[in-house]
Amino acid sequence: MKSKFVTGCALALVWTAPALAQDRDASGRQQAGQGDDEIIVTATRRETTLQDTPGAVSAIGEEQILKRNLVGMNDYLQSVPGVSFQERGNGQNTITIRGISTGSQISTNTPTGSYFGEVPVTGMGTQINGNQAGNSDPKMFDIERVEVLRGPQGTLFGSGALGGAVRVIPNSPKLTEVEGSVSAEYSNTAGRGAANYTVNAMVNLPIVRDRLAVRLVGYRVFENGYIDNVAASQPTAAIDYAAGLGVQARDRDNVGASKTTGFRGSIRWEPMAGLSFEAMHLYQRIEQDGFGYIDTNVSATDYLQATPRTGPDSSADEFVDTTLNLSNFIAEYSWDWGTLINSTSYVDHRAKSHFSLGYVDPASLAGTYSAGRKYNKVFVNETRFTSGWEGPLQLVSGIYYEDRSEHIFANIRYSGTVTTGPAYDDIAVSLGEGPERELVTKQFAAFGEAAFTPWDPLTLTVGARYYRFNTSYPIFRDQYVEPVIVNGLQGFKSSVDGVNWKVNLAYKPNDEIFLYGQWAQGFRQPQVQNLLDPLDDPNGDGIVRFVDGTDRTIPPGLLDPDKVDTYEGGFKFQSPSGNVRGSLTGYYTDWQGIPVILLTFPRRAGFYFNAGSAKVKGVEFEMSGRLPGNWHAQFSMSWSKATLGNDADSLALSGGIRDAQLPGSPNHNAYASLEKRFDIEGNEAFIRGDWTYVSSYYSNLNETGKVGDYHQFGLNAGITIDRIKLGVFAKNLTNRDDFTWVDNLLGGGRAYRLRPRTVGVNVGFDF
Repeated sequence: MKSKFVTGCALALVWTAPALAQDRDASGRQQAGQGDDEIIVTATRRETTLQDTPGAVSAIGEEQILKRNLVGMNDYLQSVPGVSFQERGNGQNTITIRGISTGSQISTNTPTGSYFGEVPVTGMGTQINGNQAGNSDPKMFDIERVEVLRGPQGTLFGSGALGGAVRVIPNSPKLTEVEGSVSAEYSNTAGRGAANYTVNAMVNLPIVRDRLAVRLVGYRVFENGYIDNVAASQPTAAIDYAAGLGVQARDRDNVGASKTTGFRGSIRWEPMAGLSFEAMHLYQRIEQDGFGYIDTNVSATDYLQATPRTGPDSSADEFVDTTLNLSNFIAEYSWDWGTLINSTSYVDHRAKSHFSLGYVDPASLAGTYSAGRKYNKVFVNETRFTSGWEGPLQLVSGIYYEDRSEHIFANIRYSGTVTTGPAYDDIAVSLGEGPERELVTKQFAAFGEAAFTPWDPLTLTVGARYYRFNTSYPIFRDQYVEPVIVNGLQGFKSSVDGVNWKVNLAYKPNDEIFLYGQWAQGFRQPQVQNLLDPLDDPNGDGIVRFVDGTDRTIPPGLLDPDKVDTYEGGFKFQSPSGNVRGSLTGYYTDWQGIPVILLTFPRRAGFYFNAGSAKVKGVEFEMSGRLPGNWHAQFSMSWSKATLGNDADSLALSGGIRDAQLPGSPNHNAYASLEKRFDIEGNEAFIRGDWTYVSSYYSNLNETGKVGDYHQFGLNAGITIDRIKLGVFAKNLTNRDDFTWVDNLLGGGRAYRLRPRTVGVNVGFDF
């Protein structure tokens, strides 16, 4: 693994170093590898350049988004230092920044924040028999930039940003220009894949010049599946057992195909100088036909699975369908000494699915499937003041309110036709319309960061956030049809509050050098413990046997919130012309009170534990350059060691493994790109290559399910003739088929692999 990483980095440096070693073009400060204009970010809730931001921030601008054909999170997050991303399908994904992850496929209380503009879209996964961890993934059409904030963001962004935050910033309406674009893309995925296509369009229309404008975006993305279901021709033991109960199986191709339909409309009104109002609504629906996992019981080397049919009398197949409606209204007033912003958001995310369960334990679950539904509703209001004072003191302060509802139906149903006999009797006890639960969390926070510059090169920033969570279960029923069975947690209410701190010291002696040191905290809302069922504790002594063979006492009520303390130092530099830039960051994180879910034996009910502690240390490096001859190069790499602590609780959770590597946390990742821009008979053209490396990592705390350790190469080329854009591209050029995740919730041989090589063309028209 290390040799692959070193070799890859060496090749990348050889690839980019000749360009980065030169810096003779003093025509102006340019942002390397991101386009000709330096990207302005708002990670500190005020506009700053990347080089003047006192923290570890990476940004991807609109030009690079278009040239690299970036559509979803899976296309770009692996290329950011210190970031790992695991894709398991529609609404099922995990973002890991700086190793802060437990690999949970259940908890929606994720340790990484995810935002679309001002709107949080974290924790909006799909209910699949409890497998609900994930984030909504609005597609990357008409996007201004992506910001990846590494390290805890608890002061300004609040709960959930322990490892960091990902912010996708859409373009706003332009008040003076009529503009638009139409584009289409066709590609083909190798192996068992097939044709894919994308169409999208955007139009910007000033209604009243300099005062009122609208911007409309629409898109359709179809990605074909690359897994074949061979349940009929190559049945496993689980398929054969289910057939005895009348459960049907059939062969079908392109399992996991998804169709995404989206629309975004925004309107901006500036009635007077300094005052603006902007409203935006996003609709996105993703329909996925089956799940893109492979079944290692069928083949460990091919893209195959063996999955029976679902639905009553085997009338359907596995699927997942999600719908996102997101609305945001921003009122902003600026004057000479500051800006006041009020942002109001409402998110409605709905998901439903069928997911076969028979592979877990044929004797008790053959012919059963999860018919899950999940509804998320989130209301957020934030009022924020950003000063623009003359003098040494600046301030960002605000108040925040969030009302989040998560309503889940987790049904287990039967797809067979045999309803008598001992085999069916064993299965019938697992069937049920429930549980149904609605978890409501109301959050209030007041926050502020004060920056004091006693003399020009030195700035001290001190920040704090007071937070309070009110958590309740207005609905919790183990069965919601007659006879209704109410869970003891229905009516549960509890509150918790606390303070989150940050201190940052930045030093900028000149335009070429920027240094900072920081201590920052992050936090998450506490986890509500599930109610202990007598089936799991027949003796009534509170001691329960878990699937790892260990007996544990379950902590009742509300668990302690988990927190991180991160100590970080950074050095940013640029050449005198600004055409070559870079940064080097080192950090150490202490993570305490991690909530981890364990499953009981034999019922496999989940209970939460504060699993002790974890330590993460690492280094991140980024460098990019705009160089003579219209060459643009970029290189980044990171090293981290994220390990569970050696206290008794942590060792028990990891199966006694000391310094167990946290799931989804590769020790190394690296990225390099090289782009050449040139003219063909006066027409702008480019060709670029991108390389990504992800080292090995595990899928659970027991250090099993080892995946990763792969390189991926991509090529893109394009030319603009008048207003017409033509391009060709290839993703996963060498057709790597490495594993990216092994299911750690239900097991049964289900795992996920890289999408095979995909080659395509695109055409667009701007006006």
